Amino acid sequence: MRDDAKLSDGVVTLSPLGPDEPGRTPAHHPWEPWRAHGPVRILGIRAGRLVGAVELRPAAAGFARGDVDLSFVLDPDARGRGLATRAVLLACDHARAQGARRAVVLVSSAAPATGAVARRAGFTRRGQISRADGALLDWHVKELGRP
Repeated sequence: MRDDAKLSDGVVTLSPLGPDEPGRTPAHHPWEPWRAHGPVRILGIRAGRLVGAVELRPAAAGFARGDVDLSFVLDPDARGRGLATRAVLLACDHARAQGARRAVVLVSSAAPATGAVARRAGFTRRGQISRADGALLDWHVKELGRP
């Protein structure tokens, strides 16, 4: 995706964050140990205004070749309207177009809504992994097919 490119389904648009827009990624997301590894693409989630962000991290440490780590955050006042699910579906389309074979969403037991979004977007829970601190994360995977 070019820096100025946008992805949209007519309701939600994903586009790069502007220089004056704050990053929306929570500092203590459940996949924090992987943040320092590999390139990352952060896109703003827009529905009339900036309501959140999605991160795509191909080649994240601990992932298989062709996997992309996908995470997202939505402002509290934008939740419950299907915007996160739409954003995840758009992000998966973008990842597939960039050559990714699978998208992975890691879900903390403290974030059941994240797992619900992943399921609505076609992800399947494939088990659990353990972080270095012993916390368990559900591993949700979506096969992306070929571009």
